[in-house]
Parts: sequence; C-alpha cells; structure tokens
Amino acid sequence: MNCRRCSSTRQIMLDKKLPQDNDVYRCLECGFLFSPSDKNTAGKNAGSSSVSRTTAVRSGYPDPQELGNARS
Repeated sequence: MNCRRCSSTRQIMLDKKLPQDNDVYRCLECGFLFSPSDKNTAGKNAGSSSVSRTTAVRSGYPDPQELGNARS
C-alpha cells in the first residue's frame, strides 16, 4: 500500500476510537492520513497501479489555507 501524496510505503496504522471505525493510516514520510478503500488491500503493497486504492481522510483541524493570515 502506497501513500497517495508521496507514494511512500512507510505508514503506521492509527488506533480506532470504535471497533467499527475504518482503518486509518498515517504516512511516515509526509504525514498524509488515508484509509484503504478495500479492506482486502490493507497491509499489502498496492504496487504501481495508476488507479488509487485508498480514500483520503480529512482531519478535524482547519486547513491552514482556510485560516488565512489570522493570528490569535
């Protein structure tokens, strides 16, 4: 399985809050959060296919671009 952002194969599985939650991984190279779209590919190297096998996960934190230049 490769990171969608940087194609790294180095990632860690994050803890689930609830047992029924999806598996979520963090890339150790760029910090990107993603969840495999198919549980059968979890933990396996997806190879160099041009078709993405992961689903992007949005963080609960605001995007720095959305904040603009606001400072507290």
